[in-house]
Amino acid sequence: MKSDRLVIAAVIFLAGGLALLFGFTNGTTGLSVGYPLSETKMHVDLTTTGIPALIGIPLVAAGTLLLIFALVAAVASQFQRPPEPPIALNLPTRRREPFAEFNEAHPQRPGEFE
Repeated sequence: MKSDRLVIAAVIFLAGGLALLFGFTNGTTGLSVGYPLSETKMHVDLTTTGIPALIGIPLVAAGTLLLIFALVAAVASQFQRPPEPPIALNLPTRRREPFAEFNEAHPQRPGEFE
């Protein structure tokens, strides 16, 4: 199974969902850098309300699910069986058969047929 269409659909769903969620967001962000790096803090406060939240979250969920299916399909396509060779009957080819005139013990006479 090819995963190309699944990846395209997953990207479309994820991009649409994230665009709705972040396009209609009200919020703040903050970054505090401290001397010991353990004191560095980042604070993100995002709020999306209304129709964008109702449509955006299912789109992101569907895109994530499609992306997981595409990953499974891509991994599974790497383990396909090799194509089976055609069945050989091991019959002699016509090239190995001698010509009739070289195989005959005597030349044919007129009116003599096999």
